[in-house]
Amino acid sequence: MSDSESSKESKKYVHNCTKCGSCCEKWSEVPIFIEDLQKWIADGTIHHVLPFLQIQETPPAYVRLILKKPAAGEEDPNPSGCPLYDYSNKICNIYSSMPLHCASYPLAYNGEKFYLVDRDSPGLGNGTMTAETLESAREIARNQFDAVSSSSAILPLLYTMIISSIMKKSQEAMASLSDEDQQQLEELLSKSKDDQETEDETDSQEEWEDITAVEEDTEKEE
Repeated sequence: MSDSESSKESKKYVHNCTKCGSCCEKWSEVPIFIEDLQKWIADGTIHHVLPFLQIQETPPAYVRLILKKPAAGEEDPNPSGCPLYDYSNKICNIYSSMPLHCASYPLAYNGEKFYLVDRDSPGLGNGTMTAETLESAREIARNQFDAVSSSSAILPLLYTMIISSIMKKSQEAMASLSDEDQQQLEELLSKSKDDQETEDETDSQEEWEDITAVEEDTEKEE
């Protein structure tokens, strides 16, 4: 093989997941697209995903779906990782139906060309890839690119429609309350606000006392 042929061969994309869990352990938020939801509804995976599916809103109008753990417990061995990753057994709980974001990793497509989002992936250069598996990887990357575009266009609209519907129903419910019920509700809301302000003041006072105690201890040491 000539030097030019060798150089061309070394630049070929070869990636085979080693199932080491390095990416799963570091991704605390996994982007989810409408296409993922459609697939999971069809194959029944949606029931495993729903407890961790969250809407993330970034002003002024960017909305996306993500998989994210709720507040991690003290016994969680991997509190910052993907919620669907089995840390103990080093395996994805939905490996056969993983999100597009994970399936395409580390290959990506920008509408014109393919590129790597992570050149340090342990799977890069691992084993070999046939022409069929390479084309499959490229197809998944293209699908992810299309999914990003469609979800970015559709999700904000759906989110706005849902919020508007909730607000309308809330207003209708308030309007249907009697004067006495409205007064009781306002009193409960006012009490809740006062309790929160009191709690915040207590926390601030305790924090100030802790800072003061540290300063006094420092002065004594000096």
